[in-house]
Amino acid sequence: MKKEFNRQFDRIFVTGDIHGDMHDLENRVLNLTNSTKDDLLILLGDCAFFYNEFYSDWYKDLERRRRAADLPITILCIQGNHEVPYSQMKAERINLLEGEGYHADDIYFAMNGTTLNLNGKSALVVGGGYSVDKEIRLSRNYPYWEKEELSDAELDVIIEAKKGKKYDFIFSHTCAYSDMPVHVFLPGVDQRKVSKRTELALERIKYGTQYGKWFCGHFHAEFQRGDVRFLYRDVEQII
Repeated sequence: MKKEFNRQFDRIFVTGDIHGDMHDLENRVLNLTNSTKDDLLILLGDCAFFYNEFYSDWYKDLERRRRAADLPITILCIQGNHEVPYSQMKAERINLLEGEGYHADDIYFAMNGTTLNLNGKSALVVGGGYSVDKEIRLSRNYPYWEKEELSDAELDVIIEAKKGKKYDFIFSHTCAYSDMPVHVFLPGVDQRKVSKRTELALERIKYGTQYGKWFCGHFHAEFQRGDVRFLYRDVEQII
């Protein structure tokens, strides 16, 4: 029988990518007023708590997880692109907030396609994305994961299962295709070589479901576009 982590929180916050920068994460948390383990912080991908596990320095991953677990807040991660897909982690599979996820060293990781119960509000999770620096990473032998994006088949299963449903929140790493913030695209990147598979799938979810607010990271920018909130270092309370 799988373990369960189902509970209410005093407050729930969401923030963007940290890329394993623990000083950055610690500052974000310590800037919150009187946070405790009864509060939840959702990281919108590229967390890097399992960054090096498949390479050479797994101890750095462990140290980051331990430092994060010591913070006065509970941490839940959404899968980004610059990290190991959560399904491949050496982590314990659990029932997570009435959905599905993983647990390692007191850090929680949401499964793609799962629906979480956040104090009675529903939240759909669809992580992953394409690394625009893929060619640089491969040429320099930097960490890169072939499954940074879900496959078409995996995305189709999520899209069909969620069609017509209603959510209070959607959490993703990147955004729907029509919401892509062209004004923050990195200069010098040939966008013709950048896969838009995840964004196109999220577009189908956007128009195939009903939702209240959508939160995403990935673009390292802070702004609002309609009902979509792009987050980087800002921390926003949602409950």
